[in-house]
Amino acid sequence: MKKLTFLFAVLAILSILLASCAPQATEAPAVVEQPEEAAEPATEAPTSEPVKEITITYWAFGSEGAAMADGTLWTDWYAKIFDEYEAAHPGITIDFGLKGYDASGSTLVVDTAVAAGTPPDIYFDTKFRVKKYQDTNLLEDLSPALTADDIAVYDPVSIEGSKSGDMMWSIPADGGYWNMIVNKTLFEKAGAADMLPQAPDYSWTTDEFMAACEAINDPGNNVYCTAFFAGSTSMDSATNQWLAGFPECKFFDAAATQYTVNSPACVEAFTFMHTIYENGYMVPGAAGLIDDTTDPYWMSQQVAVLGQGNWYDSITKKAVGEGAIEAFDYIFVQFPNKPGEPVTPVGMSNPDVWGVFKQSDPDKLQAIYDLVNYMQQPDIAAAIAVGWGKLPVRTDAAFESDDPSVAEPLAAARKFGAYDPYFVNGVPCNYNDVRQAWAEARQAFWQDNAEVQAILDAFVERANGIVTSCP
Repeated sequence: MKKLTFLFAVLAILSILLASCAPQATEAPAVVEQPEEAAEPATEAPTSEPVKEITITYWAFGSEGAAMADGTLWTDWYAKIFDEYEAAHPGITIDFGLKGYDASGSTLVVDTAVAAGTPPDIYFDTKFRVKKYQDTNLLEDLSPALTADDIAVYDPVSIEGSKSGDMMWSIPADGGYWNMIVNKTLFEKAGAADMLPQAPDYSWTTDEFMAACEAINDPGNNVYCTAFFAGSTSMDSATNQWLAGFPECKFFDAAATQYTVNSPACVEAFTFMHTIYENGYMVPGAAGLIDDTTDPYWMSQQVAVLGQGNWYDSITKKAVGEGAIEAFDYIFVQFPNKPGEPVTPVGMSNPDVWGVFKQSDPDKLQAIYDLVNYMQQPDIAAAIAVGWGKLPVRTDAAFESDDPSVAEPLAAARKFGAYDPYFVNGVPCNYNDVRQAWAEARQAFWQDNAEVQAILDAFVERANGIVTSCP
């Protein structure tokens, strides 16, 4: 028995010694080769989720062939901006179009798309046209599209004007100021240049304006002092700005949510304007003219004085640059003020804003917020503003201009203040219905023997009925 036990012990010791003396090289390759065998399938496994394809429809007011102030086509400018954005944001496609200009400045194109259930995702246009869709509860809250740093560099007044309560229904890109434009060449030919407003203020009273009108007006040679138009709602601000020279006239009382343009002060202002009509100092047919059909009178030097000077400056430069018209000299002056009243404040351009139609896909909505935030950054917003002959709303946007059409109204606004001739802030809803009613009132106004008080009374009754029906 002891021999057997001893034999088993010897065998155990020998087996241990043999194991410890065996070469180890055969195990090392197995350790090295294992990761190499596992590495091949790892390269085939997906490393991230697939990119979600999102198409954003972006419409901006305008028409094909429309150009920026420097002559660059808006379509070319937007194409460059959006190509760069798409390259930096895989999966995002921006379907861009210029819309609306062919509808005489109305929202017909967008209205048609809304009725069909296919509105654009982003709509860029003047605030009063975008507000129409806020009034019908069709727009998203854009507060998430701005950071706290973004909001800090906006003029608080511009931001507040884009809100309904706490809901930010639009984000402004640009604004600016405008005053009157005067064809100085026509006045020089008539020997009446000394009747124009002089530096440094370029201001005049309504009496001085009428005297200059009488001197320049020459219907026999198709030259008129000025022009008004009421054929559509477009650029009704050109008429409204005349009220700035009559500071007691208040078109709309936001606190009371009531239209008050039939007050004695406003009747006085419109009675003055109607004397321009009665004296034949304006292009005939104002009731049927629109802004587009008025432009040719300026371009062909058949009208000497017009409001919204920045617009007429831009189209004149473009036409001269294309060789379509002969160059002529013009200057910028203030709207006339009632004698004894302060110099008329400068017209404030209605901001161009971004609005976003309501979305059902949260991923797409976030992509839209990201795009709007990108577009409102200072460099891009400044380019948009300058392209429209306006000023960027962001205070951190680099902006310099020695262009008189920009610099002079800006200087005048700093000196004499600004006047908002759009009368949109505080209107609770149906603003465009009120504008249509106002266009029809102006059409009645530009007639022989117009009863100014009765026309304004009828408008106020109609307009107040519209806004009091707001929910």
